[in-house]
Amino acid sequence: MGLLRPRDGTLRRGYGATVTSRVVQAASRIWPQQTRTVANWQRYARAAVLKGDLNVGWCPICEGRTVFVWTDPWLRDHYRCVRCHSIPRWRALIHVIENRFPAWRSGSIHEVAPSGPASRKLAEAADYSSSHFFPGVPLGSTHDGFRCEDLQQLTLPDGSLDLFVSQDVMEHIPRPERAFAEIARVLRPGGAHVFTVPIYGRPETLVRVEPDETGNVRLLMEADYHGNPVSDEGSLVIREWGADIVNFVREHSGLETEVIELHDRFRGLDGEFLQVLVSRKP
Repeated sequence: MGLLRPRDGTLRRGYGATVTSRVVQAASRIWPQQTRTVANWQRYARAAVLKGDLNVGWCPICEGRTVFVWTDPWLRDHYRCVRCHSIPRWRALIHVIENRFPAWRSGSIHEVAPSGPASRKLAEAADYSSSHFFPGVPLGSTHDGFRCEDLQQLTLPDGSLDLFVSQDVMEHIPRPERAFAEIARVLRPGGAHVFTVPIYGRPETLVRVEPDETGNVRLLMEADYHGNPVSDEGSLVIREWGADIVNFVREHSGLETEVIELHDRFRGLDGEFLQVLVSRKP
């Protein structure tokens, strides 16, 4: 039997061996730290189908039919495509870019702090570049295969990009007003900054860390760190953005920002902090 999808996309009893086989094949890649026999994974898959923690759908990154699996109530990090292993915010980013900028592959794109399947997808663009910030490395130089850039003082030329992409980066920037202004500077007219960032359910942004002009920071509350693709130390959270991020971007960059809320289980778009922001340059 092939994969059949009920109206809500959730698998039910009787949707069969095809689902079990796909989960068994992919599970060891999604959770490589766990060692299980095929028989154990078959039992897990059957139980998962009955519990309803799988759903069939279409992945914006794979661009094809797939099975989405969630293994923890925190869907933001644990709702995976079994084919590309993407999480919801990566799929949301690509979904928005595909729909709002359908010719993106022919444009000029720069991405900061690339990581995961969404970044590999963006690398399909004809003119794609990426960067990380490496402390102590000259800005604009290459280190470990990546350009070194500081969002607060980019070395990229004025008006050189169609799209500037960042994924969960803007909450870690000490001086975000400088970063948003710099991003606007390097965009061409009609270009856009497409980004994900956690937006909390409050009207005003919470500043957790106060930077000074020398580069030092003062903690205003207990330090909180997120993962960093180039550092085991993680990235310090500077701000918990609120709804005022739209006004903040406008004030410091002149760009108008649209906040796109997504919920579509068929495309694997569900979970916490699943907003994609698009700031366009006139």
